[in-house]
Amino acid sequence: MEHFSVDMQPLLDRYAGVVVEEDDGGGGDNFPDDDDGAFEALVASYGEDYGTEGHDLTPYRDLLAFCRGTTRRRRGDAAAVEDDVGATVRLHGGFIPRNHAGRLNGDCPDAPSRRVFFDEMSRAGGYLPGEDDAMRGALFAGGGDGSTCGYMLRGSREHRMLVESMMDGTDLYSPGGTAEGEVAEEEDPETDGSPMSRLYQAQLLKDHAMGYRIASLMLEHHRQCSSSSSSSSSSSSSSSPRYDDRYVVVAGFGHTKHRLGVPFCVEGYLRSEAAHHPDERRRREALDVLLGSSRPIPPGSARRGKCGGVGSATIGCQMMYEAYLEDTYPPMMDDAVSAIVAEDDEDEDDDDAKARARRRALKDLYLRRPDVLDEHVLMSREVSGPLLHYADGVAGFEHPCADYLYVYDEDDDNVIDEEDYSRASEERSKCHHLHAYAKEETARAYERVGRTAGLRGNVARARAIMSRIGYTAKDMDYVGDDDIYNYQGVAYPHLVAGIRRGEAVLDVGSGLGIDSFLATRDCGADDEVCQRQAHELEDEGAFSAPFVVGIDLAESEVKHATRRAMDRGLDVPRRVRFIRGDLEKLEDAFTSENILPMLGMFDVCISNGAFCLTPDKYKAFCGVFRALKSGGRMAISTTTIVSNGLDPSFQWPVCMRMFAPLESILPICERIGFVNVRIIDAESPVEGYEVPLDEIGTNNEERFKIHGVYTNQYEFLQKMNMDELCKVVTVYGEKP
Repeated sequence: MEHFSVDMQPLLDRYAGVVVEEDDGGGGDNFPDDDDGAFEALVASYGEDYGTEGHDLTPYRDLLAFCRGTTRRRRGDAAAVEDDVGATVRLHGGFIPRNHAGRLNGDCPDAPSRRVFFDEMSRAGGYLPGEDDAMRGALFAGGGDGSTCGYMLRGSREHRMLVESMMDGTDLYSPGGTAEGEVAEEEDPETDGSPMSRLYQAQLLKDHAMGYRIASLMLEHHRQCSSSSSSSSSSSSSSSPRYDDRYVVVAGFGHTKHRLGVPFCVEGYLRSEAAHHPDERRRREALDVLLGSSRPIPPGSARRGKCGGVGSATIGCQMMYEAYLEDTYPPMMDDAVSAIVAEDDEDEDDDDAKARARRRALKDLYLRRPDVLDEHVLMSREVSGPLLHYADGVAGFEHPCADYLYVYDEDDDNVIDEEDYSRASEERSKCHHLHAYAKEETARAYERVGRTAGLRGNVARARAIMSRIGYTAKDMDYVGDDDIYNYQGVAYPHLVAGIRRGEAVLDVGSGLGIDSFLATRDCGADDEVCQRQAHELEDEGAFSAPFVVGIDLAESEVKHATRRAMDRGLDVPRRVRFIRGDLEKLEDAFTSENILPMLGMFDVCISNGAFCLTPDKYKAFCGVFRALKSGGRMAISTTTIVSNGLDPSFQWPVCMRMFAPLESILPICERIGFVNVRIIDAESPVEGYEVPLDEIGTNNEERFKIHGVYTNQYEFLQKMNMDELCKVVTVYGEKP
């Protein structure tokens, strides 16, 4: 643990009950039996008897107590804490005392003074490898005895940049960096006496001391395991070292980020031992530990069970500040917060009132939309830079900041109690059931639509509606009177999509195929030459642009669209294909049809109304993003809610409760990675309009109509102006 120096090992052993000191009273561990008393005694001794580190141990109280319980139980102490963990967890101090780092920084300005200092650290303290230690080769920048490099500790360009950035705030993750973020020229170890160089050497001193300590413990543990396994004794103590024991190192980002600092030093010392130790057996042991800790052992390998053997992983902890959300999450943006403050009759300039409003919004987000919170945090620059874009910036790190990142919020004024959890859990359960119900109802209703789609419908009415939405006479003539009455949609996405000849098109929520048929015309998939070329392909399932793929939730609609495509003379399945799939799980749809390679192959994705009824809009847009090739674009027509929400005093139809708030679409698309996102008013009326009497024609009452299912629910909407409540838009975006 970083918080304890190597000198504090006796203190940790006494706290954990590993060592029991006798006293005049007949023995004991000098610590009270109860955990609270023991922790208080530990803290007191930590400050009074040592006083070099000064860390707050309170956040580690439970961890320390847990480790103490495991070691005291193994000792057979009657007061030991019982738990379900069969392992014993030993505590080790890891760092060189802080005052020594201060000495190196302030009292060692030249090579001779540094040599004296390092000799003292190795001989008297045992913090670093001595001159006869095979690990010595990893201590100094030039290797060997350190004289050639002026006894400057071994580090790296990237690590120095990291340490400097923590002090001056330089952004290392912006491509190219800034003048302030440029890397300093490699210093001359003999002459560079800058304050930053001295500070960096002090930092390296702690890293090397901990790295040497860890490497030494690992090697000693390996030797104990080897000795124990070769013993002829059939009995073994439960506290004996085992090959499957693990090491957990607790240290700050300055010592572990991007696998620099301590991990860098541990590997260096093990490599040096494996390369330079005069004993061949010791070299093999060091190599075994090095390989076991630096990369995973394949399943079933004969090496499984050796020391280490599962590689290493870093877990980083990072404070989550509300600033992560204030620029991207609408309820926490300044305008929204100011409006809330004004509604509460608070002064708009009252910083405390705004802070309270943001806390409420953050609590609500955490409890009710944890997935959205994760998305915002993950995409924030403070997190995504070091975790996802670590190699793109000026430092060019080889590893992310951590393999796993634990992001937390430390705000004592925003406590979530059991009542909050209970209420949020109940609401999430209702929302989950609502979403599941909506999807089931949607699938059930459109399956019925597909089963009656072969019955002739009202051609004149369909033409009147499509004309009002924006379809041209040429479009409707191409669709033809044998299909046009099966139109399902809310707008005219083709105007925004701009499909060009030779392109591959994905129609998400393709329904009975009307928009897909128009896409075959625009991309050229209906061209006879293209269809002849498709037949020349040896692989019947192979695709080459232009082609169109339609995906829909209802199996009956997929079958009807496929039959009509064949009746229209289209080449199925080489140029046109309809498959069943969930908009939120597009990858599964491609997998089930054994056409997964088509992901990332589409030039354009269109959708006409299907996103209205999709509960999880984020997943649906993510699927579109993955389906598009680089440079691809989308034109998604959907109905949205334009107000702050639906008045809860009304029992709104399930379909409307699935509509996305208009203001949520742009942030969702941009978080996913779309660029040039535009929300285009489709100028498609939501409010019903009068179709001229001479265009109505005759309705076929046997055809199933989707809105008939919700007749009773829609009754109260007759008194509302739907164009004021809802807006049909077409969402345009490009994949970079």
